[in-house]
Amino acid sequence: MSSVRSITLIIKTLAIVIGLGSTHVMATNFNYSNLEVGFTNNPSGLAGTGRFAFMDGAHFIVNASSQFEGDWIVSGGAGFQAPINGFVDIHGDARIYSVKFPEDDKHDFGELAYGVNVGVRAWVMPQIEATAIVGQVAFDSDDTRSVVELGGRFHSTDALSIGILYRANGLYKEQFYSNVRFEF
Repeated sequence: MSSVRSITLIIKTLAIVIGLGSTHVMATNFNYSNLEVGFTNNPSGLAGTGRFAFMDGAHFIVNASSQFEGDWIVSGGAGFQAPINGFVDIHGDARIYSVKFPEDDKHDFGELAYGVNVGVRAWVMPQIEATAIVGQVAFDSDDTRSVVELGGRFHSTDALSIGILYRANGLYKEQFYSNVRFEF
């Protein structure tokens, strides 16, 4: 019974803190309908991500990447987005993954996994965005990989932006990912 009260108290405290920090803004501060194409280094590769906001606060996401060494990471799922205040959004998603590592000879069509991610996007200056994402991808109960991404983005226009991310995750080695995003 004590743990239920503790959890209830934590939830109420978080709701009050978020409520006090939030402004009256109801819409998100960023566009969640876009197409992104990018390049990774060390190992070098190509990646693409598509997002489509299908209602206020929710979007679909599809992602694919490869080093072109008989490998791939393909994922798809749904996510949420919400403003914290007038400059910061919180977002997250749940996805199903198909992952084929270069050295994997056992899985012809990749290994199935599921993952969840949560992140923040913040305007640090006009046209400059900072972003952070953390998450996990689970292949089975014994194999879980962490995902951490930190980066920034320059919005040259309302429809075009360029970004760079540092990825430290268990799917590929640590790498930098530079990309171009087209908003629609």
